Amino acid sequence: MLELLFLLLPVAMAYGWFMGRNSVKQRDHSAKQDLSIKYSTGINYLLSNQQDKAIEYLLETLTVEDDTVEAHFAMANLFRKRGELDRALRVHEHLVRQKHLPTKAKQQAAFELGKDFLTAGLYDRAESMFHNLLKSKVFSQRSLTYLLQIYQSTKDWHHGIELKKAIFKSQDKKLLHTLANFYCELATDALAKDQFIEVLELLENALKCDPNSCRANWLMAKVYEDHQQYNEACQCYRAIYSQDSEFFPDVIEQMAHCYHQLDADDEFYQFIKKVYDETGASSALIKYLSCVDEKHGYVKAQEFMLSALKRRPTIRGFKHFIKMQMNEPEQDSENLAMIKELVSAYLNVKQRYNCRNCGFNSSTHYWSCPSCHDWETLKPVRGLEGE
Repeated sequence: MLELLFLLLPVAMAYGWFMGRNSVKQRDHSAKQDLSIKYSTGINYLLSNQQDKAIEYLLETLTVEDDTVEAHFAMANLFRKRGELDRALRVHEHLVRQKHLPTKAKQQAAFELGKDFLTAGLYDRAESMFHNLLKSKVFSQRSLTYLLQIYQSTKDWHHGIELKKAIFKSQDKKLLHTLANFYCELATDALAKDQFIEVLELLENALKCDPNSCRANWLMAKVYEDHQQYNEACQCYRAIYSQDSEFFPDVIEQMAHCYHQLDADDEFYQFIKKVYDETGASSALIKYLSCVDEKHGYVKAQEFMLSALKRRPTIRGFKHFIKMQMNEPEQDSENLAMIKELVSAYLNVKQRYNCRNCGFNSSTHYWSCPSCHDWETLKPVRGLEGE
């Protein structure tokens, strides 16, 4: 009998292992079925336009686990895209409260919640969420971008500059460019208060952030010009051409004034001829013609103008050519004056600036595009109707 028991013992153990394994499988299958039923019920509520009931049901009955967290994110993002921010907020806040989630999922929930607050215009709450993510390896740079967006919207330049260390660490060129413009905004305020030393310090910091910030050199040239330091102002204007040749036509007149004060008109016209040869800009052409007229006479200036218009016709160039013709006594000045007036009226209704980022058109120059809010992207229009 004892021998029989020893023989049956392995059989009993094997049977127990087999039954236990089947029991685990059955429980897993039952759990999956239960999960499927819960999701199906929630989706039915959504499809029947009972969205609030669907959210409550899903948040109350479905435990947020690793394999369901993405479904929660997807649901919340869908609500946000549809403009249903209150519902997106509820889902993301529910995820943030889950203590057992992995770090990355927690940070993602906080980041998405910050975006919800930002979209809703709750800047203080959004700022708090993004600040808490600055040490995150995954979300730090994107959080910096949104923080600068908040400070730009609220014109809180000082708080933006407080992020300087983190921005320099990121080495992101767009963030550094934005930071440079924050310094320029403070410099503009200081300039209005005649705090010239502070203005120069702020602009030097701007150029450290972004050596290609033509706005910083534009403001610096203005300070030097106001203090009759024309040589330094000219150096700033030359730097602007190196930094942004598209923006340069807007500073040609100021540059000409500074060179004239230095009694260095020849040097200026030599530089403007180089600008015209390299860019074909109408403003540079028109300015250089006055030099040709003064040195070689009206006929040579007219020939140069005609050659330039054949090579690269522009409405602005044509308008100036008519102006030149009006100075000739044998010309029908009345008809030419009418043509000039019509061309001027046409140019006045055309937009002078175009955003190179989003395509926004404007007759006024803005350092920050009113449409996409990018910095220093509005340039003079080029082509037949522009430069």
